[in-house]
Amino acid sequence: MKILIASTPATGHLNPLLAIARILIAEHHEIIFLTGTTLRGRVERSGAKFRPLPPEADFDPNDVFARAPQLKTISPGPEWIRVAIERVFVDNIVPQHDGLQDALHDFPADVIIGDDMFFGVLPMLLGPRAKRPPVVLCGTSFLHWRRQDGAPHFVGLPPARTAAERGECAAIAREFDRIVDQPVASRLNPILRELGVGPLSIPLFDSVVELADAYMQLTIPSFEFPRDVIPSSVHFVGTPPLIPNQAPLPPWSHELDGSRKVVLVTQGTVARNCGKSQFQPTGCSDPRGTCERARRVRRRHGRWPASRDDSRPNSL
Repeated sequence: MKILIASTPATGHLNPLLAIARILIAEHHEIIFLTGTTLRGRVERSGAKFRPLPPEADFDPNDVFARAPQLKTISPGPEWIRVAIERVFVDNIVPQHDGLQDALHDFPADVIIGDDMFFGVLPMLLGPRAKRPPVVLCGTSFLHWRRQDGAPHFVGLPPARTAAERGECAAIAREFDRIVDQPVASRLNPILRELGVGPLSIPLFDSVVELADAYMQLTIPSFEFPRDVIPSSVHFVGTPPLIPNQAPLPPWSHELDGSRKVVLVTQGTVARNCGKSQFQPTGCSDPRGTCERARRVRRRHGRWPASRDDSRPNSL
């Protein structure tokens, strides 16, 4: 089988797709991998054939701010989220889509596999099903689908437990829609119209969950936020196997003998300030304190959690 894998050029998106590619290559499928040029070596070491994204969609995962330098100066909050979505994702849809079409012209794939934020597949998903191969997307972050309590994505709110908290979530969601979702839609839908599809009636991140032929969420349901309804496209499949020998074990690895609880905190593509963005919100000494601090922030109307989102997705 011919399989085209398309990845956002960021490590957290690439790694699980490389693990999937290794499985498929071992089963003698032919793999072409479409992603950023800085990741070429890792792709080729996996045994897949590398194909670069068009230059307009190709960025260095170690310098994401080069694509949106204003993110360096905007304070964390809804405006930061809006600019990140527009510059890093919406503005890349056309060149990513072009890269997919060129790849399919040279390599008529039987199926496309992509990560959850490779939105270059969106015009294909909105177009005629007969004119494209099946599209399977892999959720590399939390599931981008509406929460039971109505809280929006990316704002770091723990699940609401009372009617009052659900009301606060609803108020924040309305503000998020005004500041983030509506402006993003205003930028996105004209792009889709130029491509002969659309418009979208639901938020960008949610749309591909519903539209994909299959959406493989790389975790288990109990690790997710509570949700009333999940699209039938979603399948919880757990994490793919780790790729061996990517990095040496640290000298203290022997101390992880299972006798103590360990919290693993990882950086994201943009969240690289280990203290402020990662360790401080984790609240290792008292996890309940972290949730309580987030709830206190939520009660200050108009204030947003300073540096966290719903598990800090890799591309944000």
